Amino acid sequence: MKLPEDKKERTKILVLIGIGVVVVLYLIVQFGILPYFKAKRDKLAKIEQVKIDIGNANREIAQHEKDKVENLDILRKITDVSDKYVIKPVLGNYKISASEVIEPITKKLNLKIDQFRPVGLLSEASQTSFRAFSARLTTVCSYEELICFIREIENNNPLISVLNISITGQGQENKEKHKVVFEVQWPAWADPEIPVQLAKQLNDLSKTPESGTK
Repeated sequence: MKLPEDKKERTKILVLIGIGVVVVLYLIVQFGILPYFKAKRDKLAKIEQVKIDIGNANREIAQHEKDKVENLDILRKITDVSDKYVIKPVLGNYKISASEVIEPITKKLNLKIDQFRPVGLLSEASQTSFRAFSARLTTVCSYEELICFIREIENNNPLISVLNISITGQGQENKEKHKVVFEVQWPAWADPEIPVQLAKQLNDLSKTPESGTK
């Protein structure tokens, strides 16, 4: 474009061109560059939020896996104690289970049990998972044999209690031996179905992958 010869007219045109350039630059910045940077900032913010969400999710998963492993460990310990030390009925009869504990010990110590009478389950206490099964035993033995029996049965099961011991002398004809009556008490589940429930829970929990495994 040829500019006018007149200086004033030429100046006006140059000013108008300058204004036009400024307006165009403003429009480019306002509607082109600024929205681009805003969109970029928004995208970066979204990416950062996604990273935070992923981090939180990973921490929750790790905590869940940790809790699951800890729960599995606790459940295994409870099941192990239940299997080893908590008496369970056989065909609804606790005496059979109690006899299976007592007889090997009496044979080992060569101790004869004259009477083995179940006392039964103590009344259920509130807010507890356990009851107590007691059996009353009668034998004739020396003090040493009694102590050995008690030590053996308590070593066999640390949750067993020997209580209500009564000792009666046999007279001059048998000074070494005494008639001894005592009770042996085992912990028993308040609900006999609990061992089955524990086994099922343990089986279900063991099927899920533990932390650190794939």
